[in-house]
Order: sequence, then C-alpha cells, then structure tokens
Amino acid sequence: MSRRKLRTLPILASAALLVNLAGCATTQQWGVTGGDRARGVVKVSYDYAEFHQPADNDAQALNVAVSRCNGWGYGDAEPIEGQLRQCSNKDGSNCDLWTVTREYQCTNGTSFARNLAK
Repeated sequence: MSRRKLRTLPILASAALLVNLAGCATTQQWGVTGGDRARGVVKVSYDYAEFHQPADNDAQALNVAVSRCNGWGYGDAEPIEGQLRQCSNKDGSNCDLWTVTREYQCTNGTSFARNLAK
C-alpha cells in the first residue's frame, strides 16, 4: 500500500465511527399512555431501543400532557417529579426496548368528577 492510502485509513475509520455514534442519538416522541381523568393526572411515555440515547425533549412531553389536560377541561399541566424507566421487551437477559414514563398534574380547571356531580 502507498503511504497516502495508509494515512487516509485512520481518517476513514474515524468518520465511520462518528456516523455510527450519531445514529445512536434519537429524539423521543412522547405520547399519552394513561392517566386518571378524575384526579387530573396524565401519563406520557416514549420507547427507545437498547444502545440508543434519546435526547430529552421536556417541552414536547409537557405539550402532550397539556393537550390531554385541555381535553379534560383543565387549562395547564405541571410535571410530577421523577420518571419511570422500565424494560418493555427482553431478549434473553438483555433489554432491547425501554419505556420512559412521566406523570403530569392537570391544573387551572375543574376536575371531571366535580363536573359529573353538578
């Protein structure tokens, strides 16, 4: 091999590594996965594959929760501290799909249960 080809080999290897690492960064898509209308609590979740590191998008999670709260007659939502991360799909002893869930408390409105009582 020529010297020129030997010098470009590490550059190509580094470029390939960067492309592979960039493929591991994902943006999660939050969706409503549960809740309690009477208590005004909304659960939002997203899934991600093993070895993928999702980029946090707290604003999107809040927007999804606020939208559900609006549908229930509330004006806003506030995050409840913490989040749950659990394995959604195991392949042998490895988890190849994770689910992250957060809860939000609906605010600025009347609860569904109180509206039923009227």
